Amino acid sequence: MSPGRLRHVVLATSLGVAALALVRAQPPAPAGLDAPPDRFSAARAHAELVELLGDQRPHPVGSAANDAVRARLLARLRGLGLEPEEQRAFACSDGGNCAFVTNVIAWLPGQVPGPALAITSHYDSVGAGPGAADDGHGVAATLEILRILILEDVPRRPPLLAVFTDGEEAGLLGMRAFAGHPRAREIGVALNLEARGTTGAASMFETSDGNAALIAALGGRPAALSLSYEVYRRLPNDTDLTVLKEHGLQGMNFAFIGGVLRYHTPRDDLAHLDLGSVQQQGDAVLATARNLLAADLPPPSPHNAHYVDLLGGLRLRWPAWLDLPLAGAALLALLLTAFRRRRELSVRAVLLGLAAPFAAVLAAVAAAFALLSIAEAATSPLGPWRASTSWAVLALAAASVAATLAAARPLVRRAGPLAQTLVTWLLWALCGLVLAVQIPGAAILWLAPAVLAAAAPATRLAPIAAGLLAVAVWAPLAPALVEALGLAAPLVGATVGWLCTALLPTWSEAPGEKTLSWWTWLFALVALVAMAGAALAPRFDVDHPNKANLVHLTDLDAGRAWHAVEAPMGVPEPLAAALAWDEPSPLLPWSSRAVPSAPAALLGDGGAGPSLTLATPAAGDPPGRATMTLRGRPGALATLLVIPEGGVAALSIGGRRLDPSALRPGPSDTRIATVFGVPVEGVEVIADLTSSTAWTLVDLTAGLAPDAPAGARPDSAVPYQWGDVLVTRRSFTPPLAR
Repeated sequence: MSPGRLRHVVLATSLGVAALALVRAQPPAPAGLDAPPDRFSAARAHAELVELLGDQRPHPVGSAANDAVRARLLARLRGLGLEPEEQRAFACSDGGNCAFVTNVIAWLPGQVPGPALAITSHYDSVGAGPGAADDGHGVAATLEILRILILEDVPRRPPLLAVFTDGEEAGLLGMRAFAGHPRAREIGVALNLEARGTTGAASMFETSDGNAALIAALGGRPAALSLSYEVYRRLPNDTDLTVLKEHGLQGMNFAFIGGVLRYHTPRDDLAHLDLGSVQQQGDAVLATARNLLAADLPPPSPHNAHYVDLLGGLRLRWPAWLDLPLAGAALLALLLTAFRRRRELSVRAVLLGLAAPFAAVLAAVAAAFALLSIAEAATSPLGPWRASTSWAVLALAAASVAATLAAARPLVRRAGPLAQTLVTWLLWALCGLVLAVQIPGAAILWLAPAVLAAAAPATRLAPIAAGLLAVAVWAPLAPALVEALGLAAPLVGATVGWLCTALLPTWSEAPGEKTLSWWTWLFALVALVAMAGAALAPRFDVDHPNKANLVHLTDLDAGRAWHAVEAPMGVPEPLAAALAWDEPSPLLPWSSRAVPSAPAALLGDGGAGPSLTLATPAAGDPPGRATMTLRGRPGALATLLVIPEGGVAALSIGGRRLDPSALRPGPSDTRIATVFGVPVEGVEVIADLTSSTAWTLVDLTAGLAPDAPAGARPDSAVPYQWGDVLVTRRSFTPPLAR
């Protein structure tokens, strides 16, 4: 085969491998109600979820709707022949979120004593939506998995524990309470089910340290990449597994994260839940549970494993300690080849070969950034989250490839195939070596192709095979990173540009050859067409909505009220035009963000609102101690204490000691403690005061004021997180001495 034809074949094959990797990363078709009894069925899990959610009302912690969901969950567990336990506790997070929670715990004794396998999920939702995906699907999938495992007769099966936590959305409160339960000390491995969105590929995205044995037991076909945890642990996100890991327990975290615009909104409902995602997640957790239950649960390994998916069917893994030897072996093999072929290399060729990868990545980043900037300037800002990012990702990826071809082509031609091969894979191996020390979980992405190339770098076959391996493991990264982090042109450009460097050794054209020129123009055309589609598509639509809460705020001290809109991604135009808004200001007592507001009518509940009632000082109380009872309006979602910075030396809520300096920051140098679902009898608050300064008491009740501009909110915008709320606030100054 001529070199020019081979280049066509390599580029076409690379596209085919990339397409196959992307297709194989998608969720499978869901199994139906008639699936074999020993197979996980998303349809059966969906039927469980329909029963659990009932009328699909939001069911945040402390609400009557949450009590109803828990009652249905208990009934279903008893229907499986289990005797579930309810753990009731008052729990607080370090940041000052507190609530009375009720966890549901189901225990299946093992055939042998020893640590238990725990499957965990949470049954509460946020106040804005029913939580069909987050995390109703996890509860329903766990019920389906329990049904299957109860039927199976596994010799020497260890104990099995199912934990359904409450108050996860309020700050992992249920799991914080469960960490003190005796059953928590019996856990050997925990598998946690989560979702951040309603669709997408299920992923095993986080493990505990010492995970080699866990990765060996990972079953099914979830997306799994050791880089994902390196990314996740650098984000301000936590799940119930975070708490278990803090208490020294090991486990794995499973989730799907597509459709993020539906996350924590009313669109997280049964209609938008992708049963293919549920199927993939359920298959993975069931297969992993079976693998772990087939023998004694493994203790934490002395080392981690590094792993990456290969075309959605295979998983390449090796122990982390092997990174440095592999990197060293690849570097040595490449350097030995360079030494043996030194007469065929020149300093000029090596320098040109070294310049080509840097030029490729820089050109890709610049092209992606320029294309997205032009599209945004020509229309309206696309924003990091959109109704559909597929057109935009395709456009940025195609532009990155076109720019890489254009920038690297002349350099590669002058460097020659041998110099370009050696320099390219030396650079990959060197990056793998550095990452093995700095970001260990990422190293396998660089080392796997580099080791393959180093096996026979002077041949034609090994560099091509290494390039195709790089495509197979790198191609799903760009859409996955966009799904996780949002649409960012430099991120897509850098990922695709670096992937293209693995193909540079095959781009060494003969003088006058036009192979790469044709491919450059083809990718440029695809980029322009795809970006036109992305620019014309709406940023939000009914199924992928903007987020906008309508807030009615009453200041009980001033006797005034306002409407306000919380919209982190921009106030929808019809809503902004509905009222004569005041100048945006930080009106909301829990946020420093300026929000548009307008005067509103006072509601008819008079002086109803949160209150603190002082108790008579007890004998022996230290100076400055105030013991109080906090109450809110009946049915309030949450009641807030907004405390001046430094005004309290010590704070206790419901018997839980809190560090005042660790409370969530509020506006104007304040700290906020939040109690969700305050009961009628109230919650005890004890504060050691350092000054007699005014606190602000706030409570939030779900609902809309009669004159709220709800009709102006378009169908492409919905409430989010805690939803539309009626807010009251008043000041309270606890006495420094009594």
